[in-house]
Amino acid sequence: MYPYNISLAAALGAAFMTTSATAGGFDRGGVNIDQLFDEKSGVKTTQTFVAPQRDLRNIVRGVNAVNGISPPGAPVLPVATTGKISPNLNYHIPSIGYKANITDQFSCLASYNEPYGIDADYGTGNAYSATTVRFEVKSQDVGLTCGYRFGVGETSLGQSYMRVIAGGSYQRLEGFQERQSFLDLATAGIGAVGLVTNTSGLGNFDVDGEEFGYRVGLSYEIPSIALRAAVIYNSEINHNLQGGQSSLGFGVSGPTAIVPVSVAATIPQSIDVRLQSGINAKTLAFLNFRWQQWSELGILPIVGGINPATGAQTALSFDPLYQDGYTVTAGIGRALTEDLSGLISLGWDRGTSTISGFQSDTWNLAGGVSYKVDEDVELQLGGLIGLLTSGRSGPSGGDAANNVSYSYDSDIVYAVSASFKVKF
Repeated sequence: MYPYNISLAAALGAAFMTTSATAGGFDRGGVNIDQLFDEKSGVKTTQTFVAPQRDLRNIVRGVNAVNGISPPGAPVLPVATTGKISPNLNYHIPSIGYKANITDQFSCLASYNEPYGIDADYGTGNAYSATTVRFEVKSQDVGLTCGYRFGVGETSLGQSYMRVIAGGSYQRLEGFQERQSFLDLATAGIGAVGLVTNTSGLGNFDVDGEEFGYRVGLSYEIPSIALRAAVIYNSEINHNLQGGQSSLGFGVSGPTAIVPVSVAATIPQSIDVRLQSGINAKTLAFLNFRWQQWSELGILPIVGGINPATGAQTALSFDPLYQDGYTVTAGIGRALTEDLSGLISLGWDRGTSTISGFQSDTWNLAGGVSYKVDEDVELQLGGLIGLLTSGRSGPSGGDAANNVSYSYDSDIVYAVSASFKVKF
């Protein structure tokens, strides 16, 4: 029996939250169900803070019309350029879980997570603000996941078990985007065009919706050496987001000032593979792999969207144009004392951006510690520093407002995570 494995396994949680919080797409770690494997019932809360440092450089938006309109007699608009902008991309991820042992074999985890999101503020008056001034996606996931564990035989390393896992989530998704769509006209001295009387104003889209998803999985475990191999499948969740397009900031009045819109968006299916094993009495090795089908998010039409200047239907859209995301994390944990454990890990995430966007590959180094205050109370701390690799972005080919290109150098991301666990 490895005496320190419980502390080592607990320390994994702090490092996992920091590494997964920097994944691509809208992924902020997904729905983490690791607490289901705890031996005892208990409550755990985790707070994670992530601070990506990303500069967009050489921003060029070459358009002679905005939102598909070219006002009669208007001069040819110059190419809009901006040297550099540093969008605010910082975010916070809370989570809480309550794990209950119903019987010796059957247990359940009730959880609250904010697994997906983005919060990017690019500012106004720059070449990118006609595409986006602010873009925000929020998620709330309330889930219940249960596992049934049964013995499958004695091995030379100890008793082995299988665990069948199944659960579901109620998930709410909100999206908000703000644009300075007519900035080029304002810069050219054109204050009004058609229904728009304030070309320097801001318009926005605001949508939300809720849906259900499910997860299933299987694990093989030998507790005496902290060995666990688990595979978890999370279903896709298809949202039909409803809301409105507001042109009030452009001075538009009447029935076209606020119009109903909808957007079909999918939180894609994913597969998580978690492997861990004690390699001696004080040391634990682990390897985590995650795949998520972010390629499901290409061009997302805004149904009902209008041209604020004419009030006519137009082809507006959100254009992620993602590719599938892959995240790999490997590391070693070590019991330092009976109460204190630590670990270090190296992670790689394949960026989900393709021809547009700035979610490039990320490499990260993370560490975590777990301190047992007593047999039933644990504190966990984790930290991460990562390298966001360089790249370029061009027009998406979707919404005309997204006719923008830029480059970005390698940048740094920081993250910290703190957890508090009480067992019963």
